[in-house]
Amino acid sequence: MTDGSRHRAFGGEGMARETQSETSQPRRWGIFISYRRTDSAPSTGRLVAELRRYFGKDRVYFDIDSNTSAQNYVTALNRALAGSRAVIAVLGPQWLDAREPDGRRRLDDPDDLVRVELETALRNGIALIPVLVQSASMPPAHLLPPSLKTLAYLQAVRLATEDWAYDFGRLLETLENHAVIPAPQPETTPPSELTLLTTKRYERTLRATRRRAFDALTGAIELLRYPVEETSPEAAHVVFRARLGRAITAKVIDAGPGLSKVVLELPTVKAISGAAASAALAVLFSGPVPLMGLPALWAWQRRFAHGFFDNVEAVLEGRGIGEDSSLLPGIHAWRNRKREL
Repeated sequence: MTDGSRHRAFGGEGMARETQSETSQPRRWGIFISYRRTDSAPSTGRLVAELRRYFGKDRVYFDIDSNTSAQNYVTALNRALAGSRAVIAVLGPQWLDAREPDGRRRLDDPDDLVRVELETALRNGIALIPVLVQSASMPPAHLLPPSLKTLAYLQAVRLATEDWAYDFGRLLETLENHAVIPAPQPETTPPSELTLLTTKRYERTLRATRRRAFDALTGAIELLRYPVEETSPEAAHVVFRARLGRAITAKVIDAGPGLSKVVLELPTVKAISGAAASAALAVLFSGPVPLMGLPALWAWQRRFAHGFFDNVEAVLEGRGIGEDSSLLPGIHAWRNRKREL
């Protein structure tokens, strides 16, 4: 939240009492933004705009436009915190040392709103995610009030202006790890069809940074001439179609220092038999593919995933691409000979 004239609105104990009496049914914001206007207003405004494009305006609490007019400010703050899964603490270069006109450090005031917001998150078990902007560093524990010392040991996410898209993708992954995910899109497939389908996940770890691995992933898709339906460099994911079937989702996530994990999510059919299996295959594929049967389908999907990973690794290492594993055996060589002619 902000600082300024409202920073003495209440203390920690008063806030706890009001939360119990007035927030029995809090609005589920999802994400609460805590910041100081004098420290990081421009970066925070950009961050909020990006988060709302991803999660929706009603899922991100931002004091400037989330409060209803003529509503008690303290009540609105309590409700927003009680209804949040994660609190993002935006820390700029002046966050730790922001001061009152008389020279007192604001963070030393027990009634400082920013301090109370973070104390509330820690006390109530709400995920607290420090986000460093404008080249700020994490505050050392010995310079924080005793109630906030835990903040110094939390894993921070850096948002650098020159590398904003990549860093924002890391923040999205962190939020997803705390169960803050976008609202699901309306399904376009009838429920009777959805009950027959599921998703199969394949993954492979590569020795590469997340950005290099994502570049190799999109490069392989381009070289294989797969149509792309959606791509998001910020979240490091892409949705594309191979030669047959429904859209496939591919994404890259961090897997440790110098390591990244490429994940493929393929729509597939549950272990069913008879007419239900035929119906599910008809939903999943068009043309003669449903005639292959479930065992052949699952074998084809495994072959496709492993071949696709091989091609991503080949692009990463500068070796180009090999066989298109979405094609049935022998078809790739036939197509290449046809192109040569």
